[in-house]
Amino acid sequence: MIKASKKILSAAALAVATSLSTAGGAFADKISFMVIGYNEPGLGEWWQKLVAEYEKTTGNTVEIVNTPAAEYYSQLTLLAATDSAPDVIVINANNVSELTANGTLLPIDDFVARPGNKDKLVEGAWDNLAVDGKFYGVPITGRTLELIYNSCYLKEAGFQNPPTTPEEFMSMAKALTVRDASNNVTRYGANMVNANEDPTYEMLLMWTLAFGGTLTDDEGKFLMTSEPVVKALTYMKTLYDEGVVPRGLTETEQRSLFATGATAMTIDGQWQFPFIEKNNAANYDCYKSARHPWSGPATGGTNQGLGINAKAANPEAAWAFLETAMSPAMQQIFSDYSPYIPYGVGALTPAQLEARPYLTPWAESLPTASPIVPRGHEDEFNTIWPIVAEAVIASLHDGKAPAEALAEAQAQLEECCSE
Repeated sequence: MIKASKKILSAAALAVATSLSTAGGAFADKISFMVIGYNEPGLGEWWQKLVAEYEKTTGNTVEIVNTPAAEYYSQLTLLAATDSAPDVIVINANNVSELTANGTLLPIDDFVARPGNKDKLVEGAWDNLAVDGKFYGVPITGRTLELIYNSCYLKEAGFQNPPTTPEEFMSMAKALTVRDASNNVTRYGANMVNANEDPTYEMLLMWTLAFGGTLTDDEGKFLMTSEPVVKALTYMKTLYDEGVVPRGLTETEQRSLFATGATAMTIDGQWQFPFIEKNNAANYDCYKSARHPWSGPATGGTNQGLGINAKAANPEAAWAFLETAMSPAMQQIFSDYSPYIPYGVGALTPAQLEARPYLTPWAESLPTASPIVPRGHEDEFNTIWPIVAEAVIASLHDGKAPAEALAEAQAQLEECCSE
């Protein structure tokens, strides 16, 4: 890890520092950057290198506001309310609408429109941090969920290739499930989160996309009773009722089963591979990746981006920081520090892909990934996902018909979250 030479401030101290540095524009060549996990291994090291590169190329200096993930948005909201938010802040697709609504973020359309800027990121990247047609941030880290499978198990079962359709996935999940003489499962064919947690919401969204639908339309209207959503939950219920996926286990527990060889297939993030290598090194070479088993988009999008405070004393200096972040020099070392996928065009070098060939499906899917949080409902996600997850649980665990469970969820969502 490189040693940070700049002063790292707490959020409380920043208010004082900002008021001093912006008085009369005395320090126009200094910006502040509010970040999560700046001193931590991995992505924190990339943030440090970004700061060092920015200071070297611009001559400006950066004051770091290092904040724990659990406190980040509450502290940012407090600082914004007192007009002392940092110049550059970490944002994501879930909170960009809230931050634009309360006036925290600066529209960056004029910066993005400068020659060459928009072309630095992959197709569709900018839209992840756009609100009402205006851009408010540069996407930095992206994620999707793709197929990961144990190729040794598939080969043993007579399959030459991984599934590419929901029908093939279902068929293989059944064939790959192994039971003992007492009919107890000793190996599951696939993973599918079905506990009371937000990944269960994403499972329903994922299979809804597989059947050509979405959970909301372009205007934010809920579509829980539409044919693709009903098909998706019916599909999940079949996997569950057939006993080919673990029942009632959390996402973390299911990931552990897969990594240690107790499950044959999963649809998850690329971060699973280092976890598998650590926990099942002897069989690591059996694990392969492929595109998600349907023709539509995957779930995912931006989980961290960079935005500019609307009250930044020097927006040009702040923009230069964002521009440095999406430069080829910074994008091409991103995957050396982070398990997530960078948005820069050509950011994954041939050497990186040769070292980690499993990254290819995620890099290919990222440009078209469907946001997890429904457009227009970003501020209501913590209300929405429990209602959707409960509908899934009611059908899978309690035996309620998928159409009935989804109709109840539709009514609740219209009551709580429709305009």
